[in-house]
Amino acid sequence: MTSLTRRGLAAAAATLALPGLARAQAPWPSRPIRWVVPYAPGGGSDFLARTLAAAISGPLGQSVAVDNRPGGATIPATESVARAAPDGYTVLSADLTALVINPAMARRLPYDPFKDFAFVATTARFPFVLVVHPSVQATTGPELVELARRNPGRINFGSPGAGSPSHLATERFARRTGTQVEHVAYRGGAPAVQDLVAGQVQAMFIDYASGAGPIAAGQVRAIATPAPQRLSLLPNVPTLAEQGLTGADIYSWQGLVAPAGTPEAAQRRIEAEMQRALRTEEVAARLRGISLDPFPGTGAELKALAEAETAIWAPLIRELGLTLDS
Repeated sequence: MTSLTRRGLAAAAATLALPGLARAQAPWPSRPIRWVVPYAPGGGSDFLARTLAAAISGPLGQSVAVDNRPGGATIPATESVARAAPDGYTVLSADLTALVINPAMARRLPYDPFKDFAFVATTARFPFVLVVHPSVQATTGPELVELARRNPGRINFGSPGAGSPSHLATERFARRTGTQVEHVAYRGGAPAVQDLVAGQVQAMFIDYASGAGPIAAGQVRAIATPAPQRLSLLPNVPTLAEQGLTGADIYSWQGLVAPAGTPEAAQRRIEAEMQRALRTEEVAARLRGISLDPFPGTGAELKALAEAETAIWAPLIRELGLTLDS
């Protein structure tokens, strides 16, 4: 048997290692990217993800496939991405619920929003509107406050459920205005809107996508926008702040996160392509067409937003004693 010199052994080892070395240094992305959406197909979150996935696939040179994983208040899907390989090939639509509300409400959450994820980019805002049934004698926010003060506990605010952004907005509004209103929790947005239209509840902080139809049909009256600026789709509806009611804003938002440890180069490439896509008129128009507000921003801005929103909503959730079992 021929013996190998040390130099020969080293050369043989290097040759054997070449395929693995080539794989390790393969340019990113070299295969399709999976975009996990913790909501069902057909909704606003799904539309947002599919619109952006299509927009960035070409520039990235790889397909971006949307993987819908609804249920469990977004927790199962969010956990699955937290535990995924941090290789740049798995990302998640993360929102106010997953990053702020669930961590505050859950006794045990299988992920940490700030330790288990890399924050990649902001994508869109989901605006809300304060609406009332037409029978309510209030056409502005201050008039609704005055009505509530004259009738403590008799103005019912509907919401899709305890701990939802709509519910939290109601509670914050009541505290900021010194009013006592009754919260009526439903199992989902559709039945809440149905009872609002029927006059079973008098008011609601409603996401505009759900409220656009009833507002346009005159079935409910929009009296204020709980956001820093007016909605382009409702230019004649002033903000709460314009009406002298500050500190009661609410809007939902989404961004993109990846497993902690995802290569920085992959994060920044996705971030750049997201911002480029969201600033094109074609993508912006598609999103505005379903009442979403394009929200191009960096991963650092998404993290800062999640931290700021946690500071606002977590204390209120604890004060209300809300848990995921509520």
